[in-house]
This record gives sequence, structure tokens and C-alpha cells, in this order.
Amino acid sequence: MRSFALGILLCIGAGSGALGAEDAAVVAVPAKMIRDCPTCPEMVVVPAGQFTMGTPGGSEEIDTESGEYFQLPVKIEKTFAMGKTEVTTAQYADFTRESGYKPDSGCRLWNDRWIVDAKSDWRGDGVRKSPKPDFPVTCVSWIDAKAYAAWLSKKTGKSYRLPSESEWEYAARAGSTAPRYFGVNSFEGVSISLACENGNVYDVTSQVSYPFPWPYARCKDGAADLAVVASYKPNAFGLYDMIGNVTEWVEDCYTASYWGRPPNQKAWVWQGGCETRGLRGGSWTSRPADVRSAKRQSADAKTHTTYIGFRLARDVAEGEAK
Repeated sequence: MRSFALGILLCIGAGSGALGAEDAAVVAVPAKMIRDCPTCPEMVVVPAGQFTMGTPGGSEEIDTESGEYFQLPVKIEKTFAMGKTEVTTAQYADFTRESGYKPDSGCRLWNDRWIVDAKSDWRGDGVRKSPKPDFPVTCVSWIDAKAYAAWLSKKTGKSYRLPSESEWEYAARAGSTAPRYFGVNSFEGVSISLACENGNVYDVTSQVSYPFPWPYARCKDGAADLAVVASYKPNAFGLYDMIGNVTEWVEDCYTASYWGRPPNQKAWVWQGGCETRGLRGGSWTSRPADVRSAKRQSADAKTHTTYIGFRLARDVAEGEAK
């Protein structure tokens, strides 16, 4: 496993309205970590700031069906904490053991084609019969992720939750306005020189074992499928695997654009709830064009699949942020 040490880059908007690279000042501040118990996820304090959510029109890689080209200036008004990594199999095992929670079995996985295996669950998710403890947990639904957050909140007395979609993209970008936080030299159909250093994507290593019918990154990240969390370089906030490894649940109900959403860090939900929830970050199965900070996906809240996991956010008290 590679190890990296860095500080946080704080982006401070200089004005209101749409934000671009010229609108933000980047200030280096020490990274602050929070861990509420020995087996709790390690959390990175993410400073308040502002950014433009989505992708500018005209981008070669934009997904017109996801509505991400409806850019939204967002103000992150409150400091919050974000999981340094995705929640791991070991952390999820602690939850099921202590709480008695029993997630539904049945997981969508690849077996020469995408199928639903009724016997598979997070303990044996179709990628490996016995996942490593430090793999990101997969085959967990949005409902399962919410249950884990509620249990951890009760256990620690702190407010854990799924991040909102705006918090997720803000944290993933970490001050970057490029399609990927590790640079602009990455587009589909060519050698992606930086992707395999910064995330676990569908690449040369993967396509040997998983011949998916879509393009792959022309580099080798060393993982055919899941990778141990924090195996690649972090972004400028000190967060690992924000792009790649597993696609991550967010709190929001999914809609086809940002139209009508609040221009802040609140999740986009409505009374009575919704069945379809947002997903962010791409995964080890994702084609290069789908591994971007602004890429949006969705799934039914009950979905279990071998490339979906989650990380938590946590509210931060004023004294904790200093």
C-alpha cells in the first residue's frame, strides 16, 4: 500500500455567482482527522467554501442524460467531515455483529454477464468469496448504508450520515475545476497516464479478467477488481478513492438535473422519500469517461451490486474544526 502525507487546500470563493478557477484562492492548511472509536472510520475535516457543481457545456466527456451540464454554484456553509476512505468490510462486519442487522442477500455481479446471484451478499460479493477486511464493503444498498450510519451515530453520540451530492462533489474536487482532481490529461480512447496512480479504474489489468464491452484505461493500476482502500494517491483534501474503486451512495434523491436544487450543501430530498438515490465516483468497472468528479449515476435504494459501496459524512462541532 502506498502512503502519502499532505495538507488540505482550502478554496475560498471571492464572490458570488458561477465560480471558475479565477474565483478561488487556494490556501494550504493542516489536515485534521477525527476518529471517534478504534474501529470507527477515520474522518477528514473538510473546510467550508464554494464551488460550481457539474460540467461546463461542450465537454467531450459530458453525460447529457445525467443533467450534469446544468451547472450550479454551491456554497458549502458549514465545515463537515468526510470518510478518509470508503467504509471497509471489517468496519461493516463490526456493525452487523454488534447490532444484529441482517442485510438482504442477493447481489448483482459479473459471471460472463451481469446476473443477480441470490446467495451473494457483502460477505461474499461475487468478486471474491471472502473479501479482504480492508476492501471497501460492496453489495450494500442505500438502506444498508443508512442503517450503518444510524448505528455509528448511536454508538459514538456523533451525527454520522451519508454525504449530500453537493458535499460529495465538493470533497472530491478538493479545489479542482478539472474533470478529475488529478489533472486534465485523461480522456477516453487514449493512454491515461495519471488515472492508475490515482484510482482503481477499469484498466488493462481489469479487462483481462473482466472483458466488459466498453473502453478501458490504457494503464495498469494493479487491481483486476476491488483494491484495498487508500492504495492510490489521495486528493488535495487527503481523501482516498473518491474516483474509482467503488461507486458511492449519497443521501440525495436522484433527479435528471440540478434544476431547483438548493445552492448549498443540503441533500435534495422530499417529503415521503424516493426510491431512486444518487451515486458518485465511478468504480473499478467504470470506463474512463465515467470516472470524473461530476459524473452522476443512480440506482434503486434497495440495489445490491458488486461495485457499489459508500463512505460517511459527519457533522462537525465548532471546536472540532479548529
